[in-house]
Amino acid sequence: MNDFLTYLAWRAVQGIRAEPGDMVLVLDHAGRAGLAQEIALQLDVAGATPLIDHAPPDYVASMLTHARPDALQHFARHRATWWQQADKIIALSAGTLDLTGVPKANIEVWSRGQEMLTAIEESRRLPNIVVAVPTLAKAQAINTTLAELDAHVELAMRATLWDLQARIERVSMADANAETLMLRTGDHHELRMRRAGRVWMSDDGYIDPADIAKGAIVSNLPAGSIYTTVIEDSAEGELFVPVAGNARDVVFYFQQGRVTRIEAASGADELNAYFDAHEGEPRRISHIGMGLNPYLHKRIGWTIVDEHIIGALFIAFGENRYMGGQNISNLNEDYAVENATLIVDGRTVLLSGQVVG
Repeated sequence: MNDFLTYLAWRAVQGIRAEPGDMVLVLDHAGRAGLAQEIALQLDVAGATPLIDHAPPDYVASMLTHARPDALQHFARHRATWWQQADKIIALSAGTLDLTGVPKANIEVWSRGQEMLTAIEESRRLPNIVVAVPTLAKAQAINTTLAELDAHVELAMRATLWDLQARIERVSMADANAETLMLRTGDHHELRMRRAGRVWMSDDGYIDPADIAKGAIVSNLPAGSIYTTVIEDSAEGELFVPVAGNARDVVFYFQQGRVTRIEAASGADELNAYFDAHEGEPRRISHIGMGLNPYLHKRIGWTIVDEHIIGALFIAFGENRYMGGQNISNLNEDYAVENATLIVDGRTVLLSGQVVG
């Protein structure tokens, strides 16, 4: 176990505020050797009980390829009990699950189980730390080395709680009561939204009682951002996103809060199909936020990290009830936007990717 992974494990346990008597569900969706075990050790030291669910992408893909549908029907049976018993969750995230070649029947059965577990998690409002875990597969996917990816994430982790909280307060406190948001992206695209009393929430890498009271039950590592939900039918205009999945140079067109058309230099059909594959209202905005981590300046193509770049804007689609919104969907997808301008009640807080004030 190297020093970086030991520190990452410690920060995850600190961030979830593990206390004696807690049961903490560790969702190992990364598979980085030794990390889940180190987290378990630190949870035990803290007096909490770890419960590890080993499910990195390659493991899940292999399981779904070889298992029979009738066997997969039992996938979530006992796991549902775990989700009911858990007090908190640490989710280790490393990439996208590739289901190419997996039988459709298996995907459908497994997806139903996942939806049941997600419903339990959301109904219980379990505090959840999502940890960006560098892996060889993720490094290869974004055309870098594992050592370089480790160094990038490790640098971002240097931001202290006090530094992040000071930056968060300077932005969010000044606009706590602001109602209108104007977002300018790309060369000429404008998107208008309303908050109508929605709360600014913050991500400093720790989930404390004040966060939970506001609805900020999910935090990230690396951390450093503010975000807010918007009135679900208020978005009007256009949003430019440079990268959305496999699509490039994407323009989302909004009417009455919903994406009515998607144009892209490439990948528009695939992106439309991705949204259409989800239930509820996946084409509505979940939340919008701004990165404030002073150690992140360079985009690497990994959204969970890139959305915390200081001055980066991110916008999410789909489910937002867990943070006080009213949109229902089994999609929750974030996209990072560079060089954006954000105007809040006429006050510019972000100008071409630079934090103002």
